[in-house]
Amino acid sequence: MAFHLPLSLAKIAKARQTGILNKRYAMIVDYLRYVALAGRLRDFFEQDLFDYVEPDATTGQHLRFAPEYIGEHLGWRGQTIVRDLQWDPQARDLIFEELKEKLGVATVADGLTGDCFRVCERPPTHLYVELRAPLLEIIVDVHPNHWSERYLNRSSYRDIPIVYRKSGPAIGTLKSGARIQNASRALSIQGTLCGAFYDNRMPVFALTCGHVVGLGSEVAVERPPRLWKLGLGSHLACLGETSHHSMYTPHDARQRIQTHLDAALIKLRAPAKLSQVDGKAVRPAAIKPISSLLQEEPVAFRGAGRPADTLARTAAVTIRKSFDACNDGAVSLLTDALMLGHRQPMYISQPVSRPGDSGAALRQGFSFATSVTSEDQWYGMVVGGDETAAYATHAESLWSWVAEVTNNHNLEFSFEI
Repeated sequence: MAFHLPLSLAKIAKARQTGILNKRYAMIVDYLRYVALAGRLRDFFEQDLFDYVEPDATTGQHLRFAPEYIGEHLGWRGQTIVRDLQWDPQARDLIFEELKEKLGVATVADGLTGDCFRVCERPPTHLYVELRAPLLEIIVDVHPNHWSERYLNRSSYRDIPIVYRKSGPAIGTLKSGARIQNASRALSIQGTLCGAFYDNRMPVFALTCGHVVGLGSEVAVERPPRLWKLGLGSHLACLGETSHHSMYTPHDARQRIQTHLDAALIKLRAPAKLSQVDGKAVRPAAIKPISSLLQEEPVAFRGAGRPADTLARTAAVTIRKSFDACNDGAVSLLTDALMLGHRQPMYISQPVSRPGDSGAALRQGFSFATSVTSEDQWYGMVVGGDETAAYATHAESLWSWVAEVTNNHNLEFSFEI
């Protein structure tokens, strides 16, 4: 018998009777998290999974709204309602209410399975009432070395389809010539600076992935010198020293799902000199609540040295994913993350993230809604990718970790230093 967190059934029943249901947010991605971590699919991801795949064979499990369901209820791949939400910010509440009605789910006012994200504790989600259970789809990754004809056919769990995907462990996207690096390591271990945390308008910490820099290491950042806005090569400048560090736990397919992060916090040197970029004050970015993030929502990120953004979409919620951070065979376990896919269907197998993208900030990915894109929204941080997808830690869990380890809940995040 699996152990379940108390879900306040009395509160749900009372909400149904009185009609006190939160009508302000759709919480689609968070609903998937609720179903997998505390709802009707918790038994599958914690114990019944291994009736469908061997523990040594699986490299990941994900959950999403079924593509045909999204297309039927929400327009082409969900883009119709996603577009409406971003095009008219003043009508978001009404559009979310319409979306909830179409999906057949509602949230319980002030209902949570936990108070906040904490490392080594179960990830919190909101509580949901399934008025009409939407059609979902489970994706189970199988290592290519363990692939067999058994996985060619679809299966199901309590009428929920299971799709098998041939996929190895995700790897950290590191390369030579990227923007940020551990000064004491080889040049091949480099990634991207995600952004900085500010206190009283002064940058005090920089954020990147834990597999990019180690605890206590001196960190250098690549800064291209400019003359009249023209790039003139680049040079490495001392950024600071890694003061806080977190890594995923060793891989165990049977491990209980907990919050673990691959993140490093760098204490900045001479913060007063870093408070402006090109003479302009840096504007803090708003943290994108995971409760307002939609499946199929366009997102973007830019790895160090990239001339343009990498365009992607939130394709699913990742419950577990094997993660080989440095591509050296030391596999750890990524949990409770965002799975990012290509914007358009592709006939060829091509990665979403590329070498050097580890640590890149995940941002809003619209190009048409100027009133919305002007709002700098931080969705999370890219940690790595596999053959066809990238994976990102959502911003709320990162901010919670930073606030806890620094004992400062007044920090603001910015994409620039």
